[in-house]
Amino acid sequence: MAKSKVGGSRAYIRGRIGADVYSIGKDGKGTRQQVVRSLAEQVSNPRTQSQMFGRMVMSTVMQAVSALQPIIDHSFDGLPKGQPSISEFIRQNYALVKADATDHPATGNQFALNKYQQKGLLQGAFLVSKGSAVVPAALKTDSNLGFYVDGATQATTVGQFKALWGLNDNEYITLIGQTVNKQGALEGAKFVRISFKFTVADSTVITSEVLNAAATFEGSVSGSWVVDDEGAYISADMNISNAAVIVSRMENGAYVHNTAYMKPGSMSYNPADEVLPTYPVGSQLFLNGGDI
Repeated sequence: MAKSKVGGSRAYIRGRIGADVYSIGKDGKGTRQQVVRSLAEQVSNPRTQSQMFGRMVMSTVMQAVSALQPIIDHSFDGLPKGQPSISEFIRQNYALVKADATDHPATGNQFALNKYQQKGLLQGAFLVSKGSAVVPAALKTDSNLGFYVDGATQATTVGQFKALWGLNDNEYITLIGQTVNKQGALEGAKFVRISFKFTVADSTVITSEVLNAAATFEGSVSGSWVVDDEGAYISADMNISNAAVIVSRMENGAYVHNTAYMKPGSMSYNPADEVLPTYPVGSQLFLNGGDI
């Protein structure tokens, strides 16, 4: 029990009452005492809503950089591999995310926005490569087959498949997708690079075994070719509903790429009016100096 200066006694209390937080401490002699701390009503470094909006956009872009770094560090034509390409990704996508959140603060968003301290790549139409290469018309993606070669069937020959594939032995595609956990939430990005080098005659009819023997898969997920009555497609552990296909062609001793955006997925987004970030002062969250 604590003794009151005006007489009597009262129990020590813990918790918050109004703007005051109560706890139990000790004085210099080790005697228990009631401690009262008032929460700040103004912060020493207030941010404007415009500043916090900019930080939210940058946080969203930097989470994408973290997830997509193995791709975006070399997929911008005319820029050296490494930081110059990553910086271009940041510049381009910051403008895209900012414009999307400004134009569609509540609905119709193309990008999900990261909440305060939220980690991981969320869905969004990120520009992941930019260049002059053209994706062969037969290389396609959809939510059913994922990545597939349109027109390739169980009767297609290797020669016909090569023509549909449209790339030489030293050229490849990169398929970027996202992983989803059991609750349906996105966990991050995965990718696989695919190239071919056939050693069988062009007259050979394609099968799963023929394509997989000629294919090389590299990246963060494994994949395999399937040839059945639906066609020729890749089976890979990634969510194709939010994907991008990047072609890497060799021209004049250097690779060039197509311009590619990750497709918006079908899951719900975090719109701007729900995720405008705040920052902590003690156990409270403040924006513009006000307790929210």
